[in-house]
Amino acid sequence: MFVSIITGCIAVMAACLLVGLGALIWTRDELSRVVMADLVFYAMVAIYLLWTLFNSSMISYEIAILAGLVCGAIPTLSMARIISRGRR
Repeated sequence: MFVSIITGCIAVMAACLLVGLGALIWTRDELSRVVMADLVFYAMVAIYLLWTLFNSSMISYEIAILAGLVCGAIPTLSMARIISRGRR
């Protein structure tokens, strides 16, 4: 039961990832591209974390912490730069 639920979650996240990639390719707005790039990154991290429930790895939680830092600070700064068009 647990395995089927996690597999379903991976399938849903993969579908969201593909939709986000499609939106990233076809949109022309820079701000939308930044948001879609963040969505794609979050989906990849979520799929990896769900994958680690099935497969053991020595550094799985270190990668999650690093991804949390990268997902939190860097996209916020880059999105602020894009919204302000590089002005300080």
